[in-house]
Amino acid sequence: MPPPPPEAADSEPPPPAPPPGHELVTEGPVTMLYPASENSVFYNPVQVQNRDLSVLMLGMYAERRAERSWTTARRKELRREMLAKEEEEEAGGKEGTKSRTKEERKARREAFERALDARVAEERSKVDFAKAARESSEADGGMAVFEALAASGLRSLRYWKEVPGVRTVVVNDLDPVAVDMARENVRRNGLEGDLASEEEDERGGGAKEEEPAGAEGATSSRRLRGFLLLRAAASLQCPRPPPDQRNATQRRFQRPQFDVIDLDPYGSAAPFLDAAVQSVASGGLLAITCTDMAALGGSHPETCYGRYGAFPIQRAGYLQELALRILLYHVSVVAGRYGRTMRPILSVGMHFYCRVFVEVRDDKAGVNNLSLNHGHLFQSTRCSSFHVTPVATNDFVAAQEEQRRKQDNGSGDGGGGGGGGGSEDGGGSGKRGGKRGKEKKPSNVYRNGRGPCGLGEPTCGETGAPYKVAGPLWTGPLHDPTVVEDAVLRLEAAMADGGACPNGGTPTHPLKTAATLHGLLVACSEELPDAPLYHLLPTLCSAVNSPTIPTASFRAALVNAGYRVSAYHKEPNAIKTDAPNRAVWDVVRAWCKEHPPAKRKESKRHRKGEAQGSNAPCNDKQYVDVADMILSKEIRTEVDFNIPKGIDEGRRKAKRWALNPEAHWGPKKAASGKNKRGSSPMRDNEPDAKQRKSEA
Repeated sequence: MPPPPPEAADSEPPPPAPPPGHELVTEGPVTMLYPASENSVFYNPVQVQNRDLSVLMLGMYAERRAERSWTTARRKELRREMLAKEEEEEAGGKEGTKSRTKEERKARREAFERALDARVAEERSKVDFAKAARESSEADGGMAVFEALAASGLRSLRYWKEVPGVRTVVVNDLDPVAVDMARENVRRNGLEGDLASEEEDERGGGAKEEEPAGAEGATSSRRLRGFLLLRAAASLQCPRPPPDQRNATQRRFQRPQFDVIDLDPYGSAAPFLDAAVQSVASGGLLAITCTDMAALGGSHPETCYGRYGAFPIQRAGYLQELALRILLYHVSVVAGRYGRTMRPILSVGMHFYCRVFVEVRDDKAGVNNLSLNHGHLFQSTRCSSFHVTPVATNDFVAAQEEQRRKQDNGSGDGGGGGGGGGSEDGGGSGKRGGKRGKEKKPSNVYRNGRGPCGLGEPTCGETGAPYKVAGPLWTGPLHDPTVVEDAVLRLEAAMADGGACPNGGTPTHPLKTAATLHGLLVACSEELPDAPLYHLLPTLCSAVNSPTIPTASFRAALVNAGYRVSAYHKEPNAIKTDAPNRAVWDVVRAWCKEHPPAKRKESKRHRKGEAQGSNAPCNDKQYVDVADMILSKEIRTEVDFNIPKGIDEGRRKAKRWALNPEAHWGPKKAASGKNKRGSSPMRDNEPDAKQRKSEA
């Protein structure tokens, strides 16, 4: 076996050895220094997947941002050219615009817009936006990224090295020990030359700051190169009024906004959302992590309501998705206060936390439709039946969305609507019939939504039990399907080509958790976008004392009955469907008819008339078991458990629902931070607080 080739003379020198009591951790192209024993700043390997996903999402956002910028500019140019050509043709013709009828002018405008869209789309298909994003970092169009709670700066350094088009990264933390650690890690990665000067730090790190040219017409150094900013105890931004409402002082001294803001706190991001929503540029990206699943998941509903303004369901089977929808609801409400709307790009539950990526833009008209994407949850107190009903309805907006959906699908099938598990009709939408069979135009009036009473079920249709009310929650889509599909294709191409995207796009470096991310995103791409929440198959079967029905058979029965069904990216046993509660339980009843369940043993408490599963006595003298009530209902749905051909056609091979790679895979104890600042080797030569105070 031949000896290994000698190392090249120009290879990079090895990183310096860590100081005593510290260790080096390499993640992607970055090598970081962390304390080995103390907990002032720590490294958690669980968050590698979070950072890999963030690098991927920011890289794709940089390309979308470059594409939007190019499209806006090119569309204006083409419009001017086409209008000038049209004016020349009309000037040379005999027929003037005044002789045309209103319908002819409208048809002409529509034809003009279609022709303009076609030309823009044709030219856009020939542009390499990955290259445009990379080149934007060298010009004034680069992205400004703000990591508000950076700790050691690992995520910021990865953004700086791996995301194309980044011109400024502001590394911020309230803890001086974390800032010192970040500064040391910048030095160890050879990025001292990219650090901003004190003058640049005072001027801020926002995007596209409008500064006049100097006396000789030269621009400032901030426009000529990108840089890193290290900040301690810095806030986000002051409240930023809309451009048309700013006075001269605000226009002059208001700091520019950021293109990307990343919030990854230890706990809830709720205290930072108001400032973040105001500080991100219109069309910018917010990346938000929340690890307070005890509150969002329903273990502490009073805490959840205080932080997010929504009340969860305790011990709900769908708590993973409910947590995401409560978080998105809160973000949308905060954005609406400032005339802004948010659009979810990707919303996932990973390990012990939630991670969402949303785009925020100025859209006062869109704020009016906010209530259409909010809803209330009604959960039966004795079984897993639930309803999700909208806060408000608008027939005109619903008709527009249906028409847009048909155009996107290229057919008359709009794909259905309403929430899963019983949100069959939240108050009505679409065209309303008028007198003599004539159809009226949809009404553009916002009406209150209808609860289960409006659906004909004032109590649970299966058990007759009352409902628990939860919410409000976000009922719109959790993901942008186009972005998710693009991310899946990029990961597949990167994994087949050694880890990096072969065409120079994102990801530019191999991602350690690429296979896990691929499975996560594939599962997200398969979810029903318009079916909020899901049923747990083991819970459905446990209610009637039946062994769990095979997932394939259950899905086949719903598909054969004419409904849609999918899984959920965080829960392999989830049944996410647009079928009403009645149809879901009909499948369970049909299975129990073919496979009779064993009789549940009656306990002494039940003989005394106590409700099963609780310590509260039942009002009825003779207790009726939940299983008996559910199985006694008539089966109205035609149930067929035969798996239809092509049900899994086109299903990707992916590593869905990956298991934890090792034991104790979860959160670590919160960093002690400034309490141990005296033990930090980066601060050994600095006076302590008492000495500085005495010297002052």
